[in-house]
This record gives sequence, C-alpha cells and structure tokens, in this order.
Amino acid sequence: MKKKLIRSSVWETNSSSSHSVSIADDTKEFVLDTLYPDQDGIIEIHGGEYGWGWFKHNDAQTKASYIAQQFQHNENALDTIREVIMEQTGAEDVHFIGLDNGYIDHDSVGILNSDKETIRQFIFNKNSWLFGGNDNSTPDPTFYHVPEFKDGKQILPRYKYELKIEGFDQTTKFLEYPDEEKLNEGLSALLDDVYLSESGYFDTDRSIMAQLHRDRRQYFTYGYRKRPDIEKGIVYFTKETWGVAHDIWKRDYGTNDWGGELGYKKCREIEEELLNQENSPYVKEVKFELVEL
Repeated sequence: MKKKLIRSSVWETNSSSSHSVSIADDTKEFVLDTLYPDQDGIIEIHGGEYGWGWFKHNDAQTKASYIAQQFQHNENALDTIREVIMEQTGAEDVHFIGLDNGYIDHDSVGILNSDKETIRQFIFNKNSWLFGGNDNSTPDPTFYHVPEFKDGKQILPRYKYELKIEGFDQTTKFLEYPDEEKLNEGLSALLDDVYLSESGYFDTDRSIMAQLHRDRRQYFTYGYRKRPDIEKGIVYFTKETWGVAHDIWKRDYGTNDWGGELGYKKCREIEEELLNQENSPYVKEVKFELVEL
C-alpha cells in the first residue's frame, strides 16, 4: 500500500517498510543545507539502499540520494530533480550514479511528489526529514522527535518522563505522561530482541554471530506470552514453553488429534498454565518505573 507526501510537517507509515517524509511547510523556517559542485561544476548524486532498517536524515546529500532513487525509472522526474539542484546550487550539471544498483523497498515507493517546490523543500531545508522503518518492530518513542531549526538554533524536544527498567542501562523518554498504549510501545522498543539470562544479565548483542551461537533455550525473552502488569510496574520475560506443552499433551492426552484444532488449543492452554503457575521456572519478573524529569 502506497502513501503520498505529507506537506504539513507530520508523517505517516505504510505496511511492510514504512518510509515517510516530513516536509517543512510555511510555519517552518527554510534553513539551508546545500550540496557543493566539484571544480568542474558537477554534483554527483549516488543511489542508495533504503529498506526496512530504522533511519532518519535531514541532510541534503542523503535526501537527494533518496528522491533520485525514488524516481530512478522516471526520466522526467530526474530531469526536474537535476533542474532544482542546479538552480539551488549553481552547479553546471548533476550526474546520477548507481541508481540501478540501489533500491527502495517496494512498499515505500511513491511517497514523494516530483514538483519543483516539493523537491527543493525536501532536499535543501533542514526542517524537512526523511524517516525509514518497518511495521514489524517498534521504534523508540523518541524516534520521530526531531529538532526544529529556527533563528540559528535547534529547538530540542523537552521530555517530561523517563522509562527505566531495573538492571537495564537503556531508557526512553516521553514528552507527556504516557497512556498504557504508549507505555507498552516504549517497553517493546527497549526490550524486543533482548535476552535475559538466569542470573539476570541482559544480553543486547544483535550481531549475526551472537544469533548463531546463542542457545536461546537458556534465555528468557520479552514478548506476547505474558503481557506486562502496568499497574504494578512489572514486565515478564518468559522461556519458550511450546515444546514442554507439547510433551505434556502427548503424555496426558495422546497424539490422535495433534494435527487438529483441539490439540493446538490444548497445548496453548497448557502453555498458559506453565507461565501462570506460582514461581514458574519459565518466567522472570523485572520491575520498571516512570520517572518525572
């Protein structure tokens, strides 16, 4: 599903990849970030890879690369981009390099218009931002809080609350007191893909080598199996219990209906019992608090 340009300094997201733009409108100052021609008067705009990763940029070089990559198959749009850059910088020509080797995830193609003023505002105004991400993970609540450049200063967000998790050195902040949904988003942003050992050590190594060599059976993870208790300020890390539930089901109920709905439903019930039993070996509790700044 494609989403179109937003002109009023806000953003929107898409399915799959969720690239978005925030283009400064008349309420924002035009704060110039420019591109410089070389000694021959040439500006080179290189293609890039813009996929599912989380990123945000307001520099002219990256935004020029992104919009060129967006219109790599549209010669008229590329001519307009070239014209705008030449007018804005005084360059004699603009060369687009490597667009065929770059890409933008298909679900985020088409979020920009190709009229001259949109291109100029997007590329050259530091108050225009490019955001990238996806719908399969949760960004930090501060991700879209960017400074506004005004009167020679950057106006930074002023946070009022900080979310802290006991024993964990990463935190996040909120502009206003978060409701339960926002608090859950903050917890997910901090704790998704974090592993908790039996001893209480938080393993945040997301490298490929760590993923290959980590024995996940020895760790607890945060997620859907047991939701946090917001009122008590507790998050739950759980171990994988599906295999254990399956073994119990085979022992107590036989295997005739394993492929059917009854067997699946019963295993889920057993999983829930394992996670909710008192002093469950499959659950670790971790406290969190919201601190006023």
